[in-house]
Amino acid sequence: MDTTTLRATAAVRPRAERISGCVVGVLSVGLALMAAICCSAAESQESMERDALSAFSVGLKLGPVFAQHTGTEERDSDYTVASDWRTGLSGGVFVYWPVTERFGLQQEVLFSQKGSRQEIGVEILELPTTLDVTYEMDYIEIPILMRFTWLDTRWADVYSLMGTALSLKINDRYVLEGVLDDGEQVVPISAEADMSEVDMFDYSFVYGLGCELEAWQRTLVFEYRFTTGWNQLMMPTYAYVPFGDEEILIENDPVPLKNQTHSLMFGICF
Repeated sequence: MDTTTLRATAAVRPRAERISGCVVGVLSVGLALMAAICCSAAESQESMERDALSAFSVGLKLGPVFAQHTGTEERDSDYTVASDWRTGLSGGVFVYWPVTERFGLQQEVLFSQKGSRQEIGVEILELPTTLDVTYEMDYIEIPILMRFTWLDTRWADVYSLMGTALSLKINDRYVLEGVLDDGEQVVPISAEADMSEVDMFDYSFVYGLGCELEAWQRTLVFEYRFTTGWNQLMMPTYAYVPFGDEEILIENDPVPLKNQTHSLMFGICF
């Protein structure tokens, strides 16, 4: 091998080594960047999961409920009805799971008292009569609600609720009182029984507004809620009239009514 060939070979070797070193360097930097990106994505995912888990909340709520019944058919001109509220309680547990920063789902299991007071003017045996009717119905209510936060501040959140609820009737009571007065004799009429003939399931639309406040290292909840039934309940209107040692049953057609409630809820998140 001559001198010229040796010199060319010697010149090529350093150049090849430099190229190889550059390639190795580029590959090392690329691998390092990929590792950093993967680590960052994993940390971001873990952070999102931690944030979602920290926003997940369980709590208790309790408050007064003002219940009434609404008619679903036009009233007969032969009778009049004046409705009044039944005041009761509603309370239970709730779970909130955020889907996004402002939107989430809220699941609840509540005990809720519903019903109404009715004053019915009607003719019985061709005599004008006023009947005082009480419907008392207690339910286990299971709302599934969509929740959207409109205002999110450091100290308070304001949100709205919308959804549906399934209610299971666990207790009921029907009481009717009145008198028949023909000008010569006053005859009491009455009825008291359960309402097993009334559908035990009630289905409702639920709407509401709420506020969460941070106080005493806890999250306090204040809610207003309006619940209205979408299915008819055939409410009894029968009565008994004493006749000697017996009682005569006066059959009347059931009245189709729907449950409706307004409630104020106060709660705490854990």
